[in-house]
Amino acid sequence: MTAKIRVGVAGAGFIGVVHARAYRQIPQVELIGIADPAAERAEPLARELGCARFDDYEALLKAGLDVMSVCLPPRLHLPAAEAAAQAGVHILMEKPITRTLEEADQMLTLCRDAGVYLMTGFTHHFYPEMREAKHLIESGVIGQPLTVLDSMSISHSLVLPWYRDKEIAGGGVFMCNAVHGFDRVSWVLGQQVAAVAALIEPPQVTHAEDYGSVLARFEGGAQGTFFQHWGPYRTVSCEMQVYGETGMLHVRSWDSLELFTTGKRTVQQFYHPDAGLSERVMVGMVAELTEMVEAVREGRQPEPSGEAGRTSVALVLATYKAAETSQWVEL
Repeated sequence: MTAKIRVGVAGAGFIGVVHARAYRQIPQVELIGIADPAAERAEPLARELGCARFDDYEALLKAGLDVMSVCLPPRLHLPAAEAAAQAGVHILMEKPITRTLEEADQMLTLCRDAGVYLMTGFTHHFYPEMREAKHLIESGVIGQPLTVLDSMSISHSLVLPWYRDKEIAGGGVFMCNAVHGFDRVSWVLGQQVAAVAALIEPPQVTHAEDYGSVLARFEGGAQGTFFQHWGPYRTVSCEMQVYGETGMLHVRSWDSLELFTTGKRTVQQFYHPDAGLSERVMVGMVAELTEMVEAVREGRQPEPSGEAGRTSVALVLATYKAAETSQWVEL
């Protein structure tokens, strides 16, 4: 009989709720509890899911876990990882894994020395439209990729105040969302970013950047443009367009994939038309957490790893440097 994997979630904010509900959909997983000092937020969720509520992640770790999802503001990621590593608990770290490369290196070292797995919460690896895009590119349907446009625009209503606080989050929209964009394009193309140039909103006294664009050169020869935006109007747009020698792919996240080749256009839909955004997001989250759980059960490193999380943080920091200096920054 397969042993249950005991899991816990640190943080009952927006993404913590998604993690907790997703774990409940995975067979042979026991959700031990949710840790959050805000009882008014965590208690109803714990009751809904039939688990315990803890004041903090130290108390949650003492309850005995195999895996802890860290769904806290980035300023708290390193101390949470240190506590989990010392307890021998494997870690699923929400993005960005840290605010700086120094913190990322400390986290990787802590986990390696403790013999625990560190996975980065890059959920775009697990959406069916993104997986199909990667498959099609690898199969050569569009030929050699030449240039890519990756764009994300999210309404202010989905942006928590601390997302713009550099001390807490490490940056603004690029640290929050471009970590996904850089990672998912590199993953789909099978090419790492080699250099970036950037133009972003100058940081304000009260908050970090809300918008900007990046040009990128990839090691395999492709070019890329990354667009990020937070705005006061109602937008939730997340798309990737990959132009190759013989075709083009247009991925609309949480929706569809459109393929253009010579004389032919096809569209694949991946979700029930009546499914809302929260239901579609849950598809990727369940698959991501399943990868973490199964990797722990099988004794292997889950993917994407902590190193992938460090790479995206490095790219965001390179973006800030490129914008500040008006120069290309090599990675």
